[in-house]
Amino acid sequence: LLVNGGGFGSVQYLLEGMNLSSNPLMTQQPKASLVVDIGTNEARVAVLVPGASFLVETYQAIPAGYQAFLRKVLALYQEANEDWATNATVEDVNVIVQAWMSAPNTDISTAATTISVELPTLMKQSNDLSEASAVSSTIQVSVQPLLEAFHQVYLDYTQPTSLVYAILNSVLASPIDFRKVALQNIILLGGGSVALRSFGKGLKMEVENAIKSACGVSLGDDTQAMEEEKKDDGMEVSSIAQGRFQSLKAAVERSGGQEGGVQVKYPDPFAADVAHWIGASVMGKLRLSNEDWISVDSSAVSAGGERLRR
Repeated sequence: LLVNGGGFGSVQYLLEGMNLSSNPLMTQQPKASLVVDIGTNEARVAVLVPGASFLVETYQAIPAGYQAFLRKVLALYQEANEDWATNATVEDVNVIVQAWMSAPNTDISTAATTISVELPTLMKQSNDLSEASAVSSTIQVSVQPLLEAFHQVYLDYTQPTSLVYAILNSVLASPIDFRKVALQNIILLGGGSVALRSFGKGLKMEVENAIKSACGVSLGDDTQAMEEEKKDDGMEVSSIAQGRFQSLKAAVERSGGQEGGVQVKYPDPFAADVAHWIGASVMGKLRLSNEDWISVDSSAVSAGGERLRR
């Protein structure tokens, strides 16, 4: 939604057009929202408050954009010495990601360990070779490097370059009165968040579970086991890393049926109440007002004989 990496300042107008309260009967806007913009090469995080721009001290920018994620996936495939990965491109990796997300079952805990994909690079090589020596462009690819890259780039709270680390670091940098409500109103924006929307159990749920895990909040048995498996890379998590975000545990936990917890939300980019904001954002970035689109047929003449632009 932030066209060409536009600033956070105008996001407040988008949020003012949405009912972000966890209670659908309430129309009053929350006193703070945590905006997560996953773009092409980087992700940006900041806490916004109504009637003002974002809080500068909460601004975080990390290399966690969609293209950065694809490059990480490719690097892990190459480290695994996959034969096809030697001459592979980011386009090939994107095909793998999209194929896995469109598979019938992409639950990380139960999904198949391999998927069948047709890679553009192999298709080109096959077309360049003679029919006698042509090779199949469809291969079986392991999904483990894909899942590992997703965990490292977005969910690993021990890594300062991960999305969850940036989210929680941003919350800690905000005034204490804003922290709980900001965690209840995490807004996912940007093309990267749309591209990864259905990854695993869904980007929304994956981020929510990772935040809870980082803050020491217990998860369901199945979810907890899955999180532990994803973190098990042969290195023990240090006590410093484990305790870094423990101060947010009370803000993340739900107790006694009270309102709380972590809530990640997607604004509908084509909803009627935000369409005007999107149009203004696009037009503002394109600077079309600097161009002359006026023709003789579409111009008017004033009483003084001067031509008026429409």
